[in-house]
Amino acid sequence: MCRSFSFAESFVTFLVLAGGVLAAWEGSSCPRFCPKENKPVCGSDGVIYTNECDLYRRNCGLEEVETVEDKMCTRSRGSYCGNKCSLDRDLVCGSDGRTYLNSCILKVETCKRGIRLSHVGPCMNSTALEEPCPEQCSSNDKDGPICASNGNVYKSTCEMKRHTCGQGVVKTSEKFCQTTSHCKEICWKASKAVCGSDGHIYASSCQMKVKNCGRHVFEIPISNCIPQERAITNCPAECDSAEPQEVCGSDGNIYASPCELRMLNCGPNNDKVIAVDWLRCSGKAARCSLLTCKDDPENPDYVCGNDGRTYPSPCHLKMASCTRGTELAHVGACMKITPDNSCPESCPDQRESDLPVCGSDGNVYRTQCEMKKLTCGQHVIPVALHHCTATESCNTQCDRKVQSVCGSDGKIYRNLCEMRGKNCGKYVYEVPMARCLALAGFRFTGCNRICEPEYDPVCGTDRKTYSNECFLQLENCRSRSLVIKKYHGKCGEPVAEPKAYIY
Repeated sequence: MCRSFSFAESFVTFLVLAGGVLAAWEGSSCPRFCPKENKPVCGSDGVIYTNECDLYRRNCGLEEVETVEDKMCTRSRGSYCGNKCSLDRDLVCGSDGRTYLNSCILKVETCKRGIRLSHVGPCMNSTALEEPCPEQCSSNDKDGPICASNGNVYKSTCEMKRHTCGQGVVKTSEKFCQTTSHCKEICWKASKAVCGSDGHIYASSCQMKVKNCGRHVFEIPISNCIPQERAITNCPAECDSAEPQEVCGSDGNIYASPCELRMLNCGPNNDKVIAVDWLRCSGKAARCSLLTCKDDPENPDYVCGNDGRTYPSPCHLKMASCTRGTELAHVGACMKITPDNSCPESCPDQRESDLPVCGSDGNVYRTQCEMKKLTCGQHVIPVALHHCTATESCNTQCDRKVQSVCGSDGKIYRNLCEMRGKNCGKYVYEVPMARCLALAGFRFTGCNRICEPEYDPVCGTDRKTYSNECFLQLENCRSRSLVIKKYHGKCGEPVAEPKAYIY
């Protein structure tokens, strides 16, 4: 699956915040700035880039480069593991137990040595897993909200340690969790007031998210925040019964009906949007008609738009975004926003047969009752398991291929998929195989040493290439030779020693 960045591409717009200036560029020109996000991609030139925009910016006007599958950026596929990674500090933990500066630099080590991402945030010292866990936390602990490496948000560091005792969960960047990803965002001059699911009107969507850091507050149609006496004519509360009749708004958006145009554009501080001649929207209609989505009624992946509509998939929401700028409110189907007074005070113990619950706020809960108790009044609903970090692999079908991995629970699994599937809802991540072998009583002496299958070639003084240093040492032991490492890399192709980790 490739995505091409040809220079003839059009209708692509990146909005980039730089020095307080919001600059827009189209696919026909070169981007001057790119967002500072570490989402590394592999280029068809064999180079690893910080993100897609950075790939396009660095190659604009030079040659056509496209994103390709990650496996193309490996030494086994001929890549020299070149990179254009930034030096932004965005710590991640590798499967070798080392902490890397960011995910792009880790991706370079994936290319060189097959290292995988273990989890976001720094690696935890194995001795830290044995620290005593707090039995209770004080209400004075106010260092939260805390975004944890298991994808959940906690009220404080103490609460994180109490709920994840012994699991090796660490505090990580706020941007990795759904309800904290916008906490430090800088909001510029508001252009359109929005209504929050908490019933309050905010100057902008950005301000709504910042003011509710750590809480599940999402945008709903502005008519929900307008007093009923003013909503009778100007702000309809819903348009489900309105006859479909597409209209072009003076804001350039296409609305499903005149009712929808009024519902989404009434309220304080909003520019007066009126219906105008269809010709003003004909260009947009033509572009958006090129987008198509496959319907899958048996496996819907519902998402809720900020227009109050439920869409059968993110693709269908993207189509609505094209025509009228609809944005994601939350994953899962939209709900009727009413006061929620049915919050349980206590919940029964979890049964073994109970599956964990993935909430629309991105957190994983032991049961649906616990979800309602902990998110009282926030309109959190259960959604498909793949939307949460700790449950995304629960329903994955795994093959029987043996690629043994060591889990942070001290157990050896057939492969990474099996480890994640057998720990649905639990926070178990990959750690160096040496930990599991040590727990099982293996000693790393003599010729019985077990070598990990990672490909990190070294050249011996016998002019033979070994898959990694371990195999060279094993050969020494078995043949009683005196072969030592001549240099890193295949014989005839020396490379610099990998030193991308920071501790």
